[in-house]
Amino acid sequence: MTKRAALDSNVLVYAELEPETPKGIRSQRVIEMAAPRGVIAAQVMLEFVAVVRRRRPESLTSALAKVDALSKVFEVVPTNTFVAGKALTMVRDHQFQVWDAVIWAASREAGATLLFTEDLQDGLALNGMKAVNPFSLSQADLAALLPG
Repeated sequence: MTKRAALDSNVLVYAELEPETPKGIRSQRVIEMAAPRGVIAAQVMLEFVAVVRRRRPESLTSALAKVDALSKVFEVVPTNTFVAGKALTMVRDHQFQVWDAVIWAASREAGATLLFTEDLQDGLALNGMKAVNPFSLSQADLAALLPG
């Protein structure tokens, strides 16, 4: 069975702001591979737009269009009371940063078993999901995690 993957905002940011760099190219590939069954927390979409607006204001229109396009391909998971409660438990019990905990809890609630991020410890496994740094993987390892 294909694993269900969630994306963190850094993956979206690299794809948008650095499309020609190795991280940008890898991010685009991760997005493509995750898309058929992927998950994006609403918090990720908001962080993505905030970063683009701050770093490259002239790209805001492109970022908003990207959010619209991604929301048609990925399941976008809202932050509701249940997700917030799970996130706060992670903050208390595992010392997560609040917004990282929201992304983790929302992604897991939607059934993701992988979270592609460079912000959390690579390999961290908690509550049935694992953090994976997509920039530390070979193309073959990435393909093994998300077979076509």
